[in-house]
Amino acid sequence: MYAIGIGKNRDEVLIAAENLKKEGIEVELVENPEILIDGLINNRYCGAVRGSLSSSELIPILRKRIGKFYRASILKNPFNNEIFILAPVGIDEISESPEIRFDEKLEIIKYSSEFLKSNGITPKIGILSAGRLSDIGRSKKIDDSILEAEDLLKHVNSLDIFENLEIEHKGILIEEYLKDGYNIILSEDGISGNLLFRAFALVCNMEGFGAIILNSENIKFIDTSRSGSSKRYYNAVKFLKEGF
Repeated sequence: MYAIGIGKNRDEVLIAAENLKKEGIEVELVENPEILIDGLINNRYCGAVRGSLSSSELIPILRKRIGKFYRASILKNPFNNEIFILAPVGIDEISESPEIRFDEKLEIIKYSSEFLKSNGITPKIGILSAGRLSDIGRSKKIDDSILEAEDLLKHVNSLDIFENLEIEHKGILIEEYLKDGYNIILSEDGISGNLLFRAFALVCNMEGFGAIILNSENIKFIDTSRSGSSKRYYNAVKFLKEGF
């Protein structure tokens, strides 16, 4: 059985649950975030989807149970109709400290690459920063962002654990990454990642499956927006059950 959280946006969750049940997929709707996470951790559910529960209530509970993690949205690239990962998308998941943020981005690269490889997909990573590479000198903020991304690229390429990993930094040009089939887009921080997700999924209606959890635990949980459609909640459960 799979669990979907149900909060204020009930109608879309109910539609998704009904469509899943028509396909013989057992779904339990859960209003209490504590119960949902406890059921997931203790294997009462095969997987769980946040549904329309509040992120500010549920995510701290999940962090308490499994430790630090990053959220990575799975979206379908309109240029090649293949999936790509956008991370981080949690607004508070990347530190403001450059040193800590650097290490956190290394972890995201590691976990997201492992996730794609486990699904038989070769990772191709694009690092985003605040401007074109030629924009150096326009402002300190842009300079710092570009230089940090360049340092990250050099560091990844110097580590044995990332040997043969295809990774590039093209600045702010996310459209170029998607046109070229990059399947991991590393946003500058969780706020910009969340904005990109909302623009792609909630404004442009790019098909998606919710956000997976990236950390050392193999937890079958997908985070979804409270503003999501029934199709997204449906897709999230189908992804937990069947994968790509």
